[in-house]
Amino acid sequence: MIEIMECQLLITCCNQDGGLYIANFKDGTHSLKKVLNIECRGIAKYKDHFIVVSTNGILILNENLDVIQTKKLTEMLDLHGIAIYKDQAFIVETTKNSIGIYDLKKNIDRVDEIKLSPENHDTCHINDIFIQDDKAYISMFSYIDKSSFLSKISKNSNTQGVILEYSLLDKKRVRIMQNNLFQPHSLKIYKEELYYCTSAKFLVQKNEKIIFKGLGYLRGLDIKNEMIFIGQSESRHVDRLLKEQNNILFDCGIYIHNMSTKMSSFIHVPSKEIYQILII
Repeated sequence: MIEIMECQLLITCCNQDGGLYIANFKDGTHSLKKVLNIECRGIAKYKDHFIVVSTNGILILNENLDVIQTKKLTEMLDLHGIAIYKDQAFIVETTKNSIGIYDLKKNIDRVDEIKLSPENHDTCHINDIFIQDDKAYISMFSYIDKSSFLSKISKNSNTQGVILEYSLLDKKRVRIMQNNLFQPHSLKIYKEELYYCTSAKFLVQKNEKIIFKGLGYLRGLDIKNEMIFIGQSESRHVDRLLKEQNNILFDCGIYIHNMSTKMSSFIHVPSKEIYQILII
């Protein structure tokens, strides 16, 4: 394994065999422990707590990763990513093409929304959100703004993915930061640069530049110094014949990639699909 600084990761895994893991890296070794045995998606730190999103529920965990509050939603919203802004959780509601806004001070009540398409069924497949400096950055598989040049994009759904910038102060879309993406996920602004997974092409990109290529579906990303942690799924998204013909194991786990030396290590995670990685 490449040399890794001392750190801890929280790793969420979705769908079959989902859960929440904590990984500890210290003195050249690592340990991995499963702390929640339920399907988990987005995760965010809020004060001394962690907010975890499941398919149709929201959990609050204390600093010891014990569940102290659970909010079950009555409507099937297919929740995905989450970000925190001013005591509110901004949670992707994929079914409704929206970002639901939940008040963390008032019983996790839904108080507002950002609607990115008028339909109440999944047309954009919004999947993640990152917030910094009063701006939200949102990834989705498909987005057509008829008032802009995006209306001219090819109708091939494989290349309609975008990352959009949204002003939380002005409550309006600012710009499309990246387009023509094939299933973007896990975006992050780090040192004023945009990082994200182009999942279906097994890539991590920094703005337009490809900085890493994996062997399977990539989703889940966080960065510390020059080290980037990237999730790979044992994926239903990869064609079975491709795996058989090339005799490649598309293992579920985490790549640890040094962006300076270009060296990488991989650790196995005993689930099937990584959703998010959070350095704590």
